[in-house]
Amino acid sequence: MRPYNTRLLAAAFAVTALSACAVIPEPVEPVAPPIVVEVPPAPTCFEVSALQRVEIPAETRVVVGITVIENPPYDPIEQRTEREIVTKQAEVYYALVDPETGNQKEVTNLCDPTVPVGPVGPAPGEAINEPSGTP
Repeated sequence: MRPYNTRLLAAAFAVTALSACAVIPEPVEPVAPPIVVEVPPAPTCFEVSALQRVEIPAETRVVVGITVIENPPYDPIEQRTEREIVTKQAEVYYALVDPETGNQKEVTNLCDPTVPVGPVGPAPGEAINEPSGTP
């Protein structure tokens, strides 16, 4: 054989030997199954009896209305009316109280949909305790 063929044969043998080593897989250690921790489901709604009712009172201001009726030849008739007007409506919400810290967290998903939550009472601009018989 010629030296050229010998080198070619040696190179082919080396490539075959190296490629055979590359395809042998490494041994794999068995993997432990995952640990499953079951967490109890959170309640989908809260009973009102288990919550604390929080009321934010309405903000009001007193306005005075003066009515003047001309009454010639006598002095004009003057009438003064005081009304308490709502500037910010009262609100009601329910809270879940943490017994350890005393912190409150507002709860919006109540089981009873008829429970009044949010703004309640007279709206802004309306009078509170308006006397009967007045417009």
